Amino acid sequence: MPARTCLLVVAVLVLCAPVHGQKATRIAFDVATVRPSAPGTRGAQRVLPGRIEFVGTSLRTVLFTAFRIENVVEASSPAWLLDARFDIQGTYPAGATAAQVPEMLQTLLRDRFGLVTHTEPRRVDGYELVVGKDGIKMREVEPVDELNHDFTTPSGQKPAVDFVADTAEGPVRSMVIPGEVGSRTVTARSRYETRTTLNRTTLVDATRISMRELVSLLKVNLDRPVYDRTGLTGVYQFKVELDVSQMALRIVTADKDGNPINRDPTGVSTFKAIEGLGLKLQELRAPLDVLIVDKIERTPTEN
Repeated sequence: MPARTCLLVVAVLVLCAPVHGQKATRIAFDVATVRPSAPGTRGAQRVLPGRIEFVGTSLRTVLFTAFRIENVVEASSPAWLLDARFDIQGTYPAGATAAQVPEMLQTLLRDRFGLVTHTEPRRVDGYELVVGKDGIKMREVEPVDELNHDFTTPSGQKPAVDFVADTAEGPVRSMVIPGEVGSRTVTARSRYETRTTLNRTTLVDATRISMRELVSLLKVNLDRPVYDRTGLTGVYQFKVELDVSQMALRIVTADKDGNPINRDPTGVSTFKAIEGLGLKLQELRAPLDVLIVDKIERTPTEN
């Protein structure tokens, strides 16, 4: 089936997420090249002074970056949005900054992939993270760049896994904590660790974490879209225990023999835990503007 026909069948269901800055803009890369990625290319997105370098990047990821989509509810999107991967290089026009990269990517998608979109209000089942009525109970701290810090333990143990991924938001270093069921995430501003307890709950030990990063953890824990409405722009220090991940429960529902797994309550509430930080998770009370992809071509026009 041709790409265009396949997409039109599911056009109104391709992407649903809060969209900001939907008004079309004509700011464009001064020079841009788009080429299919070689098979097996590891994906990375680098937003650098004066240029971008996306390699092995799915068209789906380009869309999300262009429209600043952080939460996604998908119903029937065609598989090729994830399978079609490209290497994209673009240089900024005079006076443009990295903050305008999303708008330049939108222009590139329209010009090179024939992207057509519209927005409409849709009911989205999810939560808003807001500040509680008594204010936050977290300690705001200064950002620190530990991307190059040596995390070897006093006994000489190094992280079992330790790699840096280039993303549109900057480099993100991910590690597996030695001797524990846990991970550590480090950026140029933040550092936080998550561990799974014997009770299957999740411990979050945040030396420095942004609300955007906390929301990313909550999305996985609750298996629902979560939107940051706190207005907090700093990084914060706290420890909190969340209930067992609902996403994990959805994915793992039976043992290796196919028998259903009975899950006993943990006695921990993610909602109560968040309230202990002076925040609140509340259900969305109004429809959100969502992005609808009406048309997009799998093959871009020539460079």
